[in-house]
Amino acid sequence: MRKTIRSLLDDGNIAIGVFIMYPFDTGLEVLKFAGIKYVIFDLEHEQLTISEILPMIRTSDACGMATMVRVPDFNDKSSIKKALDIGASAIMFPGISNAEQARQAVSSCKYFPLGTRGFCPFVRGNEYGFFADTDYYTRKNEETVVVVIIEDLEGVKNMEEIISVPGVDVVSLGSYDLSCALGIPGQVRDPKVTSVVSDCMKLCQKKGKYFFAGAYEPKTLDNYKEFDNIVLVNTSSPINVLYNTYKKLCDGMNSHWSIKNASD
Repeated sequence: MRKTIRSLLDDGNIAIGVFIMYPFDTGLEVLKFAGIKYVIFDLEHEQLTISEILPMIRTSDACGMATMVRVPDFNDKSSIKKALDIGASAIMFPGISNAEQARQAVSSCKYFPLGTRGFCPFVRGNEYGFFADTDYYTRKNEETVVVVIIEDLEGVKNMEEIISVPGVDVVSLGSYDLSCALGIPGQVRDPKVTSVVSDCMKLCQKKGKYFFAGAYEPKTLDNYKEFDNIVLVNTSSPINVLYNTYKKLCDGMNSHWSIKNASD
């Protein structure tokens, strides 16, 4: 059964997901078996194209994993339209700095009368036109989730206004970009960064919006225990897990071999 980001939010249970930045079709099934609930296909960074994402959305749908696409820019209407047309159930927008940009992001994802999304019934995201009721596009508007990322100083200054925009469902804080903007590149655990993350979580809770959280080990979830607006939790990328696992295995084998030979 096809899962959507909206269905995960409605369920209200923690849903662990990962970013995918490269063709990874077979690996998606492995992620599903491991317990991953959603994947974010990334058009902002690395190498993926829309054509490469399409078969991976099909695979994700087949094995019951929800899909989201991070587009390159809030104003990249072509990528937004195509991502939704091929079946993504949510769009993530990087670099949102003010409320007007957030409104444009929402508008690009919604059909009339809520927005300006281009209308074509004969695409995969619209079941190739094989729907029979007049309420279909109303349901699609309700189903499509909009996620915005605040990651610069202007965005932090306008954070409450951005979060308040109708149609923004989930808000993320781009800690790495923010650390650069604050003059402490990569120091995402610095209090200057973590205090902004905390403020964002509290504002999201106040405004009835979801906060997109990050957790790379189970105990990190303790940071979110006071909040009931956290469902989507991003964790380590498959490449990072692959490297760390094989590095530990190879180092262990090399060490064991050296000790064995020295004792013989």
